[in-house]
Amino acid sequence: MHHRSSPLRHLFLLLGLLAFAAATRAQSVGVGTATPNAKAALDIVSTDKGVLVPRLTQAQRTGIAAPVPVGLLVYQTDGTQPGFWYYEAAAGWTALSGGGSTGDNLGDHVATTNLNLNGNKLVDGTTARAIRSGLDLSPAGLLTLGAARTSPDSTTGQGVRLPDLDQDFMLTSRRFRGKTNPLNVSGAGERLMWLSYYSAFRAGGVTGTRWDYPNVGSYSVAFGLDNQAGSDYSVAFGYNNRIRAGEGTFAMGYDNEVVQGYWGVMMGRENAYRGYHGLVGGYQSKVQTSTFLYVPSLAFGYSSQARSSQGSCYALGYYARTGGYYGCFVLADYSPVQNNDPNRQQDSLVSTSYNQFSARFAGGYRLFTTAATTASQGTAVGVKLDAGSNAWSIISDSTKKERVVLADGNLFLARINGLRLGSWNYRGQSPDTMRHYGPMAQDFYAAFGHDGVGRSGNPTSINQADFDGVNLIAIQALYRRVLLLEAANARQQQLLQAGAPAPRATTAELAELRRQNAALQSRAAQADADHAALLTLQAQVARLLSEGAQARK
Repeated sequence: MHHRSSPLRHLFLLLGLLAFAAATRAQSVGVGTATPNAKAALDIVSTDKGVLVPRLTQAQRTGIAAPVPVGLLVYQTDGTQPGFWYYEAAAGWTALSGGGSTGDNLGDHVATTNLNLNGNKLVDGTTARAIRSGLDLSPAGLLTLGAARTSPDSTTGQGVRLPDLDQDFMLTSRRFRGKTNPLNVSGAGERLMWLSYYSAFRAGGVTGTRWDYPNVGSYSVAFGLDNQAGSDYSVAFGYNNRIRAGEGTFAMGYDNEVVQGYWGVMMGRENAYRGYHGLVGGYQSKVQTSTFLYVPSLAFGYSSQARSSQGSCYALGYYARTGGYYGCFVLADYSPVQNNDPNRQQDSLVSTSYNQFSARFAGGYRLFTTAATTASQGTAVGVKLDAGSNAWSIISDSTKKERVVLADGNLFLARINGLRLGSWNYRGQSPDTMRHYGPMAQDFYAAFGHDGVGRSGNPTSINQADFDGVNLIAIQALYRRVLLLEAANARQQQLLQAGAPAPRATTAELAELRRQNAALQSRAAQADADHAALLTLQAQVARLLSEGAQARK
């Protein structure tokens, strides 16, 4: 039966709705609950149902006419990012999530402000993994991988720093913090490692245990293959170099070994070093000196050895060796190889005493006292010891001399007669074994130091070339005297032995001739004696100079 609605019925319904609306403005509305949350305008409770908001396609969502109210919520059913979208005053339509993700989809996210981790880390996996791994970027620009250790030896102030506005980076760490082997790496392999516990660096490869933590020195570096820098502050480059039980040593090359070597340098192949402040180079050379004395030593060449119980040993060249003597300097040439004698190719030049200088140069020696060493540079002045010789040769080429002044031999003889000649010894030397013969340098300089053109020598030493020159001038003067005496004597003999052509001499004349003949013979004998004495003097002075040179060595 159909009943027509009356105006009175509609009035009562309107009053009821108004009353209900007034009530809802004053309290929450609950669906499925009699006690809605007082903070919610609408509280829906259900155990098997949900809330459906308007479902729109992407075109429908973007086609909503402006002005779109802030906070409008819809669910997009298609497009590249389906899901809930809400309208934001500044950004417009903004996705809440996409593809069923439970968090912010950073892969498709375009940040409009700085990303602040707020003390958290970027991790791949569960939250539990963040305790021992993850990426952390501090406000100071410190980049760290992994979480702070909880052990007492941990540190959180170290990491990789990437400065702004440049291409540099800085890795900071602290020695002896953390574990000795946090990477748990050992044995053979090719790798690049920064060992923070030792502040040490390794790059290259290793076939054994030389990069294991017991074989790593603090602040050490090793590049290449099978290099061991097992001492503090040591560096090893190349292949199969080993540094152990020392400090601050650098080794470069192949198969070099340092044991108890301190603050030294070694380069080349198959060399060895022990001691302080040494330098070793070449092939199979050695420095082996005291590990208690800070005295430098050097061995450089082919199988050169600087060895002693103390130090200050220097060996350079082919098989140059100090032979266990300290304070020695040995220089050796390559002649044992060049003579093609297989039995002499390992001939060594070895020191025979402490504090000794030894040198072998089969081609001779040249010592220059001028800047010029060749004719094209000017007059080269000096001395030389030719191959196979045992005395110095003095440059005396007439083409290299000028302002020549001939000497007065008789004057030289007179001056030699005034020299103080005798025996003596140097102060501080033993008078029992170090006596000498000869003149005084002051007398020699006073007699022969000036020739009218310039000065020759000095008042404290005698130049060997000048000494030989004075001797030759004196010998020449004596020889000329002998020649004159012999000529006069010959004339007298002719007169005495002449026959009839000569007029008969009186008794007085014969007596005078005999007297003159006797005088001439006496003078000739004296000249011969002077000549012999001068030769003896020359030999004595030569021996004296030789002994003096040996004493100065």
